[in-house]
Amino acid sequence: MHPSGFVPLAGSRLPITEVSKLLASRPVVPARHTNKGHAVAHPLDGVGLNCDRARDHLDALEREFDAFERDAYRIRHDVERFGREHVYRVKALRKTRPQWGPVIGDCLHNAASALDHLAYQLAILHTGPLPPDLARDTHFPIYESPRQFWDNLQKLRGIGPDQVAPLERLQPYYGRYGPDYDSLMILKRLSDLDKNRTLHTTAHRFGGRDYYNPDSLVETAFPEGRLELGAELARFTFDPPDPEMDVEPSFIVRIAFRDTPLADGAGVWAMLNRICTRVEMIVDQFRPLFSELA
Repeated sequence: MHPSGFVPLAGSRLPITEVSKLLASRPVVPARHTNKGHAVAHPLDGVGLNCDRARDHLDALEREFDAFERDAYRIRHDVERFGREHVYRVKALRKTRPQWGPVIGDCLHNAASALDHLAYQLAILHTGPLPPDLARDTHFPIYESPRQFWDNLQKLRGIGPDQVAPLERLQPYYGRYGPDYDSLMILKRLSDLDKNRTLHTTAHRFGGRDYYNPDSLVETAFPEGRLELGAELARFTFDPPDPEMDVEPSFIVRIAFRDTPLADGAGVWAMLNRICTRVEMIVDQFRPLFSELA
């Protein structure tokens, strides 16, 4: 319970006077500093470098994933029920590279660091140079419930009351499908996981298409799931049966996360791109505050 006796619910706001009181309960004492006349970089330069580095890792993964996905497996064509069923299965498979895990972790680290650097610069913009305790506490807030956000409000005391509402509105619990599907919460959970274990990947089936569609083709199925030896890639049903038929199917295979808090089959590149884009949008949202320092 806060000193005000009020815990906001999702969609609610503390009055600005109440926020100011809570943040002022631990006064900020600026750190001593000297100006030696060095050229001052733009406050968001470090943020931009982290965003760029995250994109570098993402681009490197995209190149390696594309090359792998083109040659990840071999198929066999099984004719069943005297030609009524034609089934395509995996007969040979390459393993995904364990080296990708640390690269994914570096991408996540740089994205998270960009947000923390942004929070740090917002604090400097409001407070001035930060004393050690305030510098230690200043991070970009990512919480899965309103209670968690407001219970940790003191950690935003350096940033000041004016930016509390914009930061609160970015929280995952406002996500369209809830916090579990919000890119910021996914960033936090994957980053936390990466701190003590390597992130693993797997090849995943995401459907396909057939290039030849005869009138005798009455049913088509492209099962999705992990790409494993013997896994069924497609099943075609013909009436009348045709043992010689081959519709020459193609299949969509992507690199997905394995053994993470994400749902099975979450594509690595798509998810990292979504996270990087969200981080870049947040940085751009706050960029006008620093326009006079450009």
